[in-house]
Amino acid sequence: MKVCFVASSGGHWEEIMCLKEIADENDTCYVTEEGGQSEDCNLKDLYVFPQINRSEKGFFKHFIKLFFDARKVLKKERPDVLVTTGALLAFPFCLLAKCKGIKIVYIESFARVNNGSLTGKLVYPFADLFLVQWESLLKVYPKAKYVGGIF
Repeated sequence: MKVCFVASSGGHWEEIMCLKEIADENDTCYVTEEGGQSEDCNLKDLYVFPQINRSEKGFFKHFIKLFFDARKVLKKERPDVLVTTGALLAFPFCLLAKCKGIKIVYIESFARVNNGSLTGKLVYPFADLFLVQWESLLKVYPKAKYVGGIF
């Protein structure tokens, strides 16, 4: 099975890297943002994109470009499953993956205890499997699967 792991830098990336043991059992590719941990990891098939922020000037232009970049990666890699912990970087990948019939597994960040993330709220309606690590988040995402602190 081909699995594409997508996560923004920082804590999201750290959580995805906790799944490395599972990743090693499959054909994988990774997507993250420039800087931070992406420079320190030694992964093959790693795609790195500039970090963008919703409040930056030119956000809309950069966000649209990210959709085109995501399309290229998904077309080249042809994953069966996309696994993500978010954040902004992940949304275009999830939306395009769904359009291509790729299964989506979204893991809401361990840092989210009582409130869902923006990306989580956007992806929740169409994720094939939505996982939460705090039981309290089942109030926000009632169809999610509670897995406890998996990280």
